[in-house]
Amino acid sequence: MKELKEPPGSGVHYHHLDALRAVFMLTGVFVHASTLGHDPIFHGIAYASSLFRMEGFFLISGFLSVMLVEKYGASRAVRRRLAAVGTPFLCTFVLFNPATLWMTYNFHNDPNISFLDFMRGRTIPHPQGELHWTLHLWFLVVLLVYALCTPVTVTLMSRLVATAAFQRATEGRLRMMTTIISIVVAITIVLRGARRAVVEPVLGTGSIGELARFTLEFLPFFALGVLLYLDRRRLLPLYQRPAPVLLAVSGAALLAANKGWVPGLASGTGLVLSETVVSIALTATLFAVGARLVPGPRASVRYLADASYTVYLLHFFWIYIFATLLRLHPSLRWPQMLLVTLLTIAMTLAIHHFLIMPSAFLRTIFNGRFPARGRRGSPSDLPALVPAVTGAVDAEMTLPLPRARRPAMADADQTQPLRWT
Repeated sequence: MKELKEPPGSGVHYHHLDALRAVFMLTGVFVHASTLGHDPIFHGIAYASSLFRMEGFFLISGFLSVMLVEKYGASRAVRRRLAAVGTPFLCTFVLFNPATLWMTYNFHNDPNISFLDFMRGRTIPHPQGELHWTLHLWFLVVLLVYALCTPVTVTLMSRLVATAAFQRATEGRLRMMTTIISIVVAITIVLRGARRAVVEPVLGTGSIGELARFTLEFLPFFALGVLLYLDRRRLLPLYQRPAPVLLAVSGAALLAANKGWVPGLASGTGLVLSETVVSIALTATLFAVGARLVPGPRASVRYLADASYTVYLLHFFWIYIFATLLRLHPSLRWPQMLLVTLLTIAMTLAIHHFLIMPSAFLRTIFNGRFPARGRRGSPSDLPALVPAVTGAVDAEMTLPLPRARRPAMADADQTQPLRWT
């Protein structure tokens, strides 16, 4: 296993993380298409996604957030993240969520009320459908909280990494995975207890309480991403390797928990811990697959990494647009759900390609990409923009990848691939 030999702040780009982020976001279209009905195939996709998609996404976000802190400093990195994440959230929340909620309400409850009456709250009691006010945008709210917490998280994780005990506990793959699982599980137990004892009595279980629950639920994986970046030369090559044994054992434990075969695992806490270990095994394996399949820069991956954010922001709106236009019914099955999913992906990719990409204004409000100000000694017209969701290094995400690589750029752009062992 070869280590990554980059010096701090060198701007090494982890191309496979772009690919994984795109996959996680595009999978969200299938997940939210499952809200149209009760098809077992699409609900199986949604359940499988719940075991790795958001965990992997927040792990990548934590990993690359430290890169921003390393490059810009803590205060500037936080300001950039707040602007880059907050702007798309506010614009999508104001411009698309009200209409999406109205269409969702009409689709599942069929009262045929007007948009104005819906906004005035003239709805039936206990309506069906996904009608919480943030819809799929909750993850941006969580990212905003994590952006504020990044400096503290980096400080705490840096102290942990510097200890001799941690260095000894993470020597070799087995010790490292055991230590990581122990840390993530311990943090999960503490945060779960804090949520039940403190957060739920104060905030309840409504929309605000749900946002707090999501924030605490995925914080261990965000912190794990921070940890992997801080000790990336040792930990990252060890982490992103296939974990078939861990997957088999944790998968069996999760099956036993879901079936109620083991009383301790079948409890709420037991089920959460079983899912947590499965999530670690799945993300490690997916990181390994990504590192093998995307060891260097690819134009298609770079394009999808950018376009997937537009797809994710707008897909819920278009799912219900197409479901309404096709006159579908909540009793629909997977062929109709698949049709809506494919139409939604095609439409949102077209919107990104033909509307958002050519417009600096739309890139700013929907992708959180702000044109870089001219700096002394650097060209002011270089399209260095702020990648909104994961916080990757600016220029790598926005400079177009040439079809024919020039020899002078080959060594500078290529990152050393991670090998499977």
